[in-house]
Amino acid sequence: MEDDGKTYILPHHTISRIIFTCAGLFALFMPAYELWRGVWPLNITSPFFGFIILGGMTVGAGVTYAGLIAPSGALIFGDQTITVERDFLWGKTRQVFRNQDIFSISIRRQDQSEGPDDWYAVININGAPALNSRPLASEAAAQKLAGEFQQLTT
Repeated sequence: MEDDGKTYILPHHTISRIIFTCAGLFALFMPAYELWRGVWPLNITSPFFGFIILGGMTVGAGVTYAGLIAPSGALIFGDQTITVERDFLWGKTRQVFRNQDIFSISIRRQDQSEGPDDWYAVININGAPALNSRPLASEAAAQKLAGEFQQLTT
């Protein structure tokens, strides 16, 4: 929670947007630029190089999409409401949920293949996607944040 005790920030900083977008554009265009001579003129290795190019471009498109489209967010707890503000590159959106719309507040564990698992405090809202916290390092931290969310919504 922020210093005001009523705001929870879900950041996606401008520098991370720039890094993701540049890395994605690099991965989108470099495979075709570097490997095109393996595809054209057509020969026996053309399909092999074509699949490598297609795979690299697919990864690049996904990373570019993440850099350009993923929003920053904020959960603002007010009197009997939760305001969800999302900040995209092209503008902001705002949704307001009443405390009566909250189905439950819980924690969720996300298994990781390498390293420790991530934990999330989750606000489940009737008729809307769940609101997840940032990844937390321990179950205790997720329980504490879920308790803070519970306290702010009662």
